[in-house]
Amino acid sequence: MMRTVSLRRRVTAWGVAVVALVLAGLDVFVYLSLRDRSLNNLERLLERRAALAEELAPALSPEQLVARLEGSGVRVRNREPGGRDARSNADDTGIPEGTPPPGERSPQRELSRSVTLPTGEVVELYVSRSGVDETLRRLLLPAAVGTLAGILLAAVLLARSARVALGPLDVVVDTARQIGSGRTGERLRPERTDTELGRMAAAFDEMLDALETALADARSAEQRSRRFLAEAAHQLRTPIAGIQASVEALPRARTRAEREQLLATMARESSRAGRRVTALLRMARLAQGDPPARRPTDLVSLCREEVGRAASLAPRLEVTFQASGPERPVPVDPDAVREALANLLDNARRHAVSRISVHLAGGRGGAVEVRVADDGPGLPENDREQPFEPFVSLDGHGGSGLGLAIARGITRAHGGDITYQEGAFTLRLPPAGEAGGDGGLIPVATHLTNERPGGTGSP
Repeated sequence: MMRTVSLRRRVTAWGVAVVALVLAGLDVFVYLSLRDRSLNNLERLLERRAALAEELAPALSPEQLVARLEGSGVRVRNREPGGRDARSNADDTGIPEGTPPPGERSPQRELSRSVTLPTGEVVELYVSRSGVDETLRRLLLPAAVGTLAGILLAAVLLARSARVALGPLDVVVDTARQIGSGRTGERLRPERTDTELGRMAAAFDEMLDALETALADARSAEQRSRRFLAEAAHQLRTPIAGIQASVEALPRARTRAEREQLLATMARESSRAGRRVTALLRMARLAQGDPPARRPTDLVSLCREEVGRAASLAPRLEVTFQASGPERPVPVDPDAVREALANLLDNARRHAVSRISVHLAGGRGGAVEVRVADDGPGLPENDREQPFEPFVSLDGHGGSGLGLAIARGITRAHGGDITYQEGAFTLRLPPAGEAGGDGGLIPVATHLTNERPGGTGSP
């Protein structure tokens, strides 16, 4: 399950966290920088006084040297070589005025330097850090208040800027809701696709295009299915009606001749219905995309057999066959290819005037092509694809309109196609190499002719 936390709140919270971290880091940097700078100033002050002590020691007495070095927060003590405090005229303790007793001095709160004079005496210089610590303590409160104010201001500004920056997401939501309410065709159409929002909008539009295309395909498939069922019912209604009428009339037949005629009608219509059902089942299997059962097949022999069958069914036509096709067997489904070729020849028989010619040859790229031509009227330029649609019959002979559709479906299941060009149907199978054969082609001439009486013979 996807977490649906507020994106604006997350952006604001992370932004505030980053600002708080930066301000805290800046405060620490300022604090440490000021402390180090102040301590360095005290160190330099002590170093200058120590250098001055070494310079003035030969010319001044210890008391005078102590008086000269004190000032600006620097305290001075003069020790004899034995380690005890030196005496002075002004103070018999030898400790300059204002110097804290030894028990009250803390190394953590002062900086010190020691200078050994040529006489062996030691001058001790020290300065207190209390002023630096007090300054740093005074800085903490304004820095904390300023940091808190900066965080609050950043939270307000980030909340407003997040609302503006994430505004395009509201456009996506509105567009999705409009599409959900039925307004198809709505798109985001981003101006740029090289940004995060641009890529999201482009992906959103691509998803909508794919969904609408899939929806259109589904609707088209549903319409085709309904049309197929309606046409199938229409195709079966006529022979079934003929059978029903014959059955109803059979009891009323008075003579043997009438009964035999009714029985013949029943047989004819039953055969017609069986052929329609077989064709419909074949279309259904092709629609399922069942792969063809390929095996090595001699296409020359297969074509010769089908041409011979067509010649026997149409003795009035001149049927010729010529082959310059594959030397070796081609891996195809022989029954399916035989059915496709038979449908093409049946279509040619219905339209031919005097002759049908079939030519088997190697096509471009190693493909195998079977060209079926007749001397009929042919197809109009704008109707060359329509006969391949199921239940479309342009000849007016009462056919089911499934023969060419089945033939094309079989060929496309093999990876090929059937087209109509230059007055002939061309069945093209893929290269033998793609189907497992070697596709070797050699010229072979084979003729099969069935001349009608008075025909001109084979061309």
